[in-house]
Amino acid sequence: MWVLRLKRICLRQKVPPPAFVMKTYLSGKVAVEELPLGGADAAERRIISAKGEMAQIVNRSEGDGIRHLVYWDLDSSKSGQARGNHYHLRKTERYYVISGKLELRLIDPVSSQTEKIIVTAGQRLTIAPGAAHAFKSLSYAQVLELSPAPYDPADSKPCAVIE
Repeated sequence: MWVLRLKRICLRQKVPPPAFVMKTYLSGKVAVEELPLGGADAAERRIISAKGEMAQIVNRSEGDGIRHLVYWDLDSSKSGQARGNHYHLRKTERYYVISGKLELRLIDPVSSQTEKIIVTAGQRLTIAPGAAHAFKSLSYAQVLELSPAPYDPADSKPCAVIE
């Protein structure tokens, strides 16, 4: 649904839609996209140059605004910890992996369907309400988490995705 909305926005702004490589999981409740390298100035993309890396993670004149933005890092080999082990009733979460490599485990609490995927730097994830999720880092990782809804503890339900 949000992919079609992005394409409509790009058509109105006369910008070609980004050439995302996207895979979906849990019957479409979770999407993982590889932001393309290079592209038009208005495109959501990554640029790697002598200056370093720049990622234009979100660039939209319409759609959901960002009301929740969090940076987190994780080094599971040192801490023995995972991050997540919950799902949301209403909130859609988006993540951008700045650096590192993570294992993302997913469970649909209704159907009991499970998935285990590897996500790496430069990938953007969207997790819809009702998809339980937890991250474990395979190397030190840095992540941005963003959402159009502010954090609401009553919206989070615990779910043991990673023990």
